[in-house]
Amino acid sequence: MRKLFTLAIAGLFSVISLSAQVLVSTQPMPKNAILEEYTGIHCTYCPDGHAIAQSIMDNNPGRAFVIAIHQGSFASPSAGEPDYRTSFGDALAGQTGLTGYPSGTVNRHVFSGSATALSRGSWASACDQIMQQTSPVNIGIATEYDAGTRVLTVDLELYYTTAPASSSNFINLAIIQDSIYGPQTGGGAGSNYRHMHMLRHLITGQWGEEVIHTGAGTFISRTYTYTIPEAYNNVPAVVENMHVVAFVAEGHQEILTGDMVPAINGTNRYIGALSSENPFVKRGYKDFEQQFDLEAVSNLEGTQGFLFDLEAENAPDDWQYSYLIDGVEYTGATSVNLEQGVSVPVAIKVTPGPSAGFPAFKLSMRSETYPGAPARFFRTMLIAGVTDLVVNGTGGPESAANQGVYLNGLQASGISSYAVTDANVMRDMINAGAHQDVFTVWLNIAWTFPALSDSQAEAVMTFMDEGHNVFIAGQDIGWDIMSGDAGSNGTEITRNFYTNYLKAIFINDGSSVNNRLNAKPDDEVFGQVPQSTIIDAYGGYMYPEEIDAAPEANIIFNYNTAAKHAAIRYESPVYRSIYFGIGLEMISSTDVRNQIIGLSRQWLSDEMTGNEYTHAVSALMNGQNYPNPASDHTWIKVTEAARGGNIEIYTMNGIKAANQPVGNESIVRVDLSGLATGVYTYRVVSGSSVSEARKLTIIK
Repeated sequence: MRKLFTLAIAGLFSVISLSAQVLVSTQPMPKNAILEEYTGIHCTYCPDGHAIAQSIMDNNPGRAFVIAIHQGSFASPSAGEPDYRTSFGDALAGQTGLTGYPSGTVNRHVFSGSATALSRGSWASACDQIMQQTSPVNIGIATEYDAGTRVLTVDLELYYTTAPASSSNFINLAIIQDSIYGPQTGGGAGSNYRHMHMLRHLITGQWGEEVIHTGAGTFISRTYTYTIPEAYNNVPAVVENMHVVAFVAEGHQEILTGDMVPAINGTNRYIGALSSENPFVKRGYKDFEQQFDLEAVSNLEGTQGFLFDLEAENAPDDWQYSYLIDGVEYTGATSVNLEQGVSVPVAIKVTPGPSAGFPAFKLSMRSETYPGAPARFFRTMLIAGVTDLVVNGTGGPESAANQGVYLNGLQASGISSYAVTDANVMRDMINAGAHQDVFTVWLNIAWTFPALSDSQAEAVMTFMDEGHNVFIAGQDIGWDIMSGDAGSNGTEITRNFYTNYLKAIFINDGSSVNNRLNAKPDDEVFGQVPQSTIIDAYGGYMYPEEIDAAPEANIIFNYNTAAKHAAIRYESPVYRSIYFGIGLEMISSTDVRNQIIGLSRQWLSDEMTGNEYTHAVSALMNGQNYPNPASDHTWIKVTEAARGGNIEIYTMNGIKAANQPVGNESIVRVDLSGLATGVYTYRVVSGSSVSEARKLTIIK
């Protein structure tokens, strides 16, 4: 028997005074993404949807949340199977326009056409779009649970920083449960599949509870109580595995923002902020200190203690890092008192050593008074000494799972100046001008969707236009961008990249009959690569894509017959590119994979091997400029290899400030009259060779 919930309304208050506000931020905040995933236990493709949804949450902690709704014919249990459906699922699905499973909506927003339903390949990019927008309303949540009575109490606060389109909004409270083990077609676990984020109940009913706001400054407070039953449809309700997802919607559709907390004593209390107006990705230089300037502000009443700490992610051992709070330097955790609303200067300092790297440095700020409240974080990244950047696709977990193929191949080629990141960070790095020392991006798309988002593709094209090179591989890249089929994600921007930058022509999706990779014998770069089997790396989903080369490009690999082409290469006046219609993880032979990566690296770096490339970088520039510091001019000595190239001068934010041809001189007089006092870096670029960056100080 299903138990009825009781609802208690504490009050609705228009803000005149915020004395009652304790949970919610009153500052404009970015939207969070709410992915409602429509799924079922008999859906073959749903485990892949589950993995994509989980990867979105993992890549966006505290910003993206999933509600898995078991609904439709695939969710109907057979005899003896558990029933994961709810009374809400059909109505929720009915307003999406979905045509298949798994399907999902992101904030119930219409991204194209007239329906909110999206195929799983579109979820990641849709979440990314939503999270870049500013929400008109903020949500504060706190939960309490009485284990004896099984009564859940949810305190909710809303604060409107701006007026949304409609004055009538709806509060929605969903209970979801993790770690429910049961049957699932696909996924490889049989009847012991771990179901996550499963919708169990909507506390506020089918479409939520209406609230009326009065514009910017409206403050709303509600309290809800709900008795959690022992089970839903005979499936145990384990409160320890439950969360409450709260979101605000306009009518039945557009979700403005949302958040999630544990059902037992959870809260998203807003303790304050760590923020910066500067890019979070910067370019670094060996032995040169780079600083990220932030500010910390407390949102808690009076003066209270906060615990700060700095965590490095993948930082080389020879890099040094610390942080400053109000001018005092720390290397470990420290407690600092902050006064409500008073901005305190904070900085993260990083000095790269000789090792190449692209690490992150995450500064945390936790309330000592409210240890259960979410910490505030600021994550910076610094790239230094990296010539080869392996970039994982963001449309699913498959890329990161196979990044070792590229890292091992680069190691086998004698390259040590590499790092790995994801496509969103790559985009931010290029947009911040921090990519200048990266020679080649290795786009490991694997089998993820979308292959590239618009913003990622635009960044890659900027990278290539500036003379850098790209290797891209993955099955279904062409299908996703060029086919126009249902579930694909091609846009004018990504089609431009595929057609005009890769010089590729999509033929068809391919099938498992394309199970052998053969080098084109007359190709001068790859012609001698041995044959290898192409394997099914994705559990029955094998689509070795058939592509062709535009007249300007060259076919380099075929499938079983010479009539079906697997890979191409292209050399433009300013960049080189290589494109494989399969992921390299699908090549069965490790030796062949490594040979392909090694030969690709040599061709992309103008025929230089790993050791030759390292020596070329070192030999391109001899010594430091003189004088240094300089005023109106300085002298730079260059090697013969640099003649005919250019000396490029950059600000510490990665913006090119000056460019001067080297000519045929071995000592070049560089004009600095147009540059202001400050610290710069310079490098010599000649053909495909780029020197190590060096520091230049100008004092007027």
